[in-house]
Amino acid sequence: MSGLIPLFKKELKEQWKTYKTLIVAIAFAFFGISTPLILAYLPQIIEMSGQGGDIPVVMPDPTPLMSMQEFGQTMLQVGVLICILIAMGAISGEREKGTAMLTLSKPVSRGAFVMSKYLALWLLVLVSMLLSAGLCYWYTVMLIGDFAFMPFLGSTMLITLFLLLCLAVTLFFSSFFKSSLAAGGTALVLLIAQGLATQLPWIGKYLPGNLSSWSARILSDSGDPAWGALVVSIGIIGICLYFALIRLERKEL
Repeated sequence: MSGLIPLFKKELKEQWKTYKTLIVAIAFAFFGISTPLILAYLPQIIEMSGQGGDIPVVMPDPTPLMSMQEFGQTMLQVGVLICILIAMGAISGEREKGTAMLTLSKPVSRGAFVMSKYLALWLLVLVSMLLSAGLCYWYTVMLIGDFAFMPFLGSTMLITLFLLLCLAVTLFFSSFFKSSLAAGGTALVLLIAQGLATQLPWIGKYLPGNLSSWSARILSDSGDPAWGALVVSIGIIGICLYFALIRLERKEL
């Protein structure tokens, strides 16, 4: 993969220049902070909004487990959308503007072109997710109560793996379509479909969507692990990147 390091550095600089790094980090950090804050102060928020009227609002006291589970669910929804948005134009956008042809006219391989984009997005999502999780954990401990760190870290890494899979799937469709919207829309539909397919017998337990339920089980220390889904997810990431490269090699830019 000739030219991988220079292209990777170029992608990182481009992310910084276009404020993508800052925007994604702030978005992730916001949900990391807001989840425990909302849980801790929800009764006061409802009371101040006047929604309860004269009837006292009786709510169960928030627990650290509730905060961690809510954070995971939020990141699996918002995080997926963010990943699709930042990856859907990674290749198709450059093809549409003609900058892909300019980049590949230099002594760099198409494999390096694809991998540099994925690695730059991979690093951005990984760092942002760890930042968000760290903020969520710290505010949860400060406002609600203590929680074991290692289960939360394990849960966070499973969610992060699913987000990295979303990046790879979207990047593949970005190499397939010339329209960024088509790439993002197709990736979103496919990810939703596999989430629904996790309910199917035999095959369902091996689908990446089971990473979300496994991450929740780790937090509550219950249920069985989903190693099959983890292996399949890693395999899908590799397959998507491979076929994104094949697609670019066989198609005129």
